[in-house]
Amino acid sequence: MYYLPTSIIFILFAILTFIYTIKNREEKKNKGLFVNELLVGLLFFIAGALFPFLLQSHSISIPISHLNFMWLTTSLFLIIELTIWSFMILYGYLRHKKKNNLSPQEEYVQFCRTVKGNWNDELKNELGRKFLHIFTVIIIIFFWHIGSLLEDLGILGVFGLENYSFSFWMIITVGYAFVIMFQTADLIRLNYFYTLPKWAKIWYCSAMRERELDTFVASTPLVLSFVPFVFFPFPVFVSVALITTVADAIACLVGKKFGKKKFNPTSDKTIEGFIAGSFSTFLIVIFSFLIYYPLLPISLLKIIIMAAISSLIFFLTDKFIERISDNITNPFLVGFSMWIILII
Repeated sequence: MYYLPTSIIFILFAILTFIYTIKNREEKKNKGLFVNELLVGLLFFIAGALFPFLLQSHSISIPISHLNFMWLTTSLFLIIELTIWSFMILYGYLRHKKKNNLSPQEEYVQFCRTVKGNWNDELKNELGRKFLHIFTVIIIIFFWHIGSLLEDLGILGVFGLENYSFSFWMIITVGYAFVIMFQTADLIRLNYFYTLPKWAKIWYCSAMRERELDTFVASTPLVLSFVPFVFFPFPVFVSVALITTVADAIACLVGKKFGKKKFNPTSDKTIEGFIAGSFSTFLIVIFSFLIYYPLLPISLLKIIIMAAISSLIFFLTDKFIERISDNITNPFLVGFSMWIILII
């Protein structure tokens, strides 16, 4: 039952996200944000519901005492994080009440002006944003190889663990803490901005896109979309993560640097960017399955088919699905298509 605190926390965040979105549904519908925000809430619910089954998904022989320890550690980590947030929010509230120079509405309007003034759609700005996304996959690969090393040294075996259970425990704990941090900050920013810590305001001003001012930042759904793929073999999981972060970053950066031809006048996406993203998707799948071949030994032909279909889906998703964030559609469509090909 030590998994309950984490599951409850994520389901509560799902409820808070739904309440916020439905409460502001007219504004969200007018700005084309309603479906995306409902999906973010759904992803939180899925993450909470799946948490009790993630750690043992590849290691059914883990003793329950070990699972309890891992569940408890993750839960305590999130509880400590939320406790720190509570103190920061309280401090922000008391500080604003004492200062009281601007009303909460005026302060947020001023913040929006700052973000709009700071933001420009140039390569340098995108590099910083995309690095944050790529950092998530760096964490995944880092913990996987730490787990592999500890397993090879026999250290994990002493504790009755192996690479999958240990690595995914670390990845899940860090990933869950990451999304709780961002969603807490976003819900505060959108509802009680004046209580937001100063460091968070500075970060938002430096990294936030203008179009994110009235909604959640893209990093949250990006990480949450990886959760269902913990059940899949690691080559699929890491391919999904790399495509969602690296291939998307390459498409964006190539489009901004070299893009000249747009698919249509209303879009800022270019043909050059689409080609770069699709080609990098193809290479990512090929190399991921070859590098981690011992974990999932399948034929080269099947790997090439998966790479080609993933590349096509990446292209079609970016081209035709505009209302839903590609940080949600890309991992789900690409990941499940790879899994279907695997089981055929």
